[in-house]
Parts: sequence; C-alpha cells; structure tokens
Amino acid sequence: MLLQETKIQLSKAVLLRDALTGEPVSSGIRIRSLSGGKIEKRSGGYVLFINVTDPEIGFEVESPVYQSRKICLKTDQGAELEDVLMYPSPGYPRRAGYTAVRGKALPGSILRFHIEDEKGICRLFGGYKKGEEQISFYIKNRIAGALWYIRKKKETSGAYFALKNREEDSEVYRLREPLKQDYQIKDTVIYPAQETVADENGEFYILFQELPQEKCLLYYSYEKAGEEKQGTIEIVQAKENDLSKNCIWEED
Repeated sequence: MLLQETKIQLSKAVLLRDALTGEPVSSGIRIRSLSGGKIEKRSGGYVLFINVTDPEIGFEVESPVYQSRKICLKTDQGAELEDVLMYPSPGYPRRAGYTAVRGKALPGSILRFHIEDEKGICRLFGGYKKGEEQISFYIKNRIAGALWYIRKKKETSGAYFALKNREEDSEVYRLREPLKQDYQIKDTVIYPAQETVADENGEFYILFQELPQEKCLLYYSYEKAGEEKQGTIEIVQAKENDLSKNCIWEED
C-alpha cells in the first residue's frame, strides 16, 4: 500500500528499525542523500528516495541516540522494501536491567554477538538445505530481531544469518544470504543475535535488554584481514562492561 500510494519516480524504499528492539524508528532521525534526488520521510520509520539517477543510493543517517551510519543500497524502483538497522549509541536510553558492552575494534568493523541461553533456544520447523533462500523456525517470546546464530549441536561454532523484513506471524523467513551448509531439525540450535559497527574511532557499543543470569559468556565474531575471528568473554548483567582494555581486538 505504501508504494502503491506513491505517485512519483520512486528509486528505493527503506524501513528504519531499532537493532535492539526491532521496532520501526522515525523520531529524531536526520537523513542526508549522497546521491542527489529527494528524500521523503513517512510515519512508521519508512523513508522514500525519489528521482535518484545513480544505480546506487548513498546516504547518511544521524540521531542523538543511534550510531551515525553511511549506507549504500542499489536502486530498484521500489521493488523491495529494505530494512536498515539503527544501532544504539551511548546516548540510547538505558533502562533498568539493560546490559551495555563497549570496546575497541578496527574502524568500520562489523561485530556480531550472541549468548547461548538454553531457555532461549529456537528450533527449526523443517530441515534446511545449503543455498536455500528461506528458513523455517520457531521464534520464542516474539523476539523481533533480524540477526540470528545457528549451529549444529555437536559443533563448537556456527554461523550468523540475517532475515529480510520479518513478518510477525510468519514461520517461514527469507534470508539475506543463503547459509553454506545443511541443518537438520534435531541437530540444530538457533539463538537471537545482535550486531554493531565500530565507528571512525574504532569504538563500538551494544545493549542487551536482559541476560539469562548475572554473569554470562558473550560469544563474538568479527572480520580481520579477511578472516572471521570468534571468541568469548564474560559480561555482567545490568552493568556497563568496558572491553576497551581487552587484548582481543588489538593488532597482532
């Protein structure tokens, strides 16, 4: 309906989402196009890019409570609505019980995190075959996140995967990128995950609404010199955990 009502030369439509809650974001957001054309903000977090002649749209998003981001997307004349995640910054309202994690990484690094809570495990509805564009699994507690971590029970490491525009009542979800191996129902566990980006100073910040216990192992993954690095570190519930002095992200 959003796109049908738009009587213009639509180049791209996006939906801004809070990376912590999954909810649409519209208030306090400033958007600047790097590719010309016009930007039209709609209620409910929708943003329309109009009359962009370039094949790609570059834009900056700024907010007092979210990290500033530079984003580049391909134009598609509104063929598909694209989610853009807004990552909390230190200015984000930190409610009672929220757990914060901050640290240092290579500027521009994408960092992914998850906690392996046995009570929060999500299960596949059907087996997944390598390369398929959809996955079917049960999401506990109506978690709204777009990022997840999947692994086989007998293996120590797995893979992060992202969903496209997840619908609340659906049980089949489109993947942003297909997974690289098969997964079976009884041999697979899935956990909610989060990601963030290190800013131009190499600083990153992430929030968790709640932890399953006072102290938890935080699993992390990031790319360095073209290789994925993984590891764990202990964090404390309802505290600000500063990893800046930790040697994990230092240069070798």
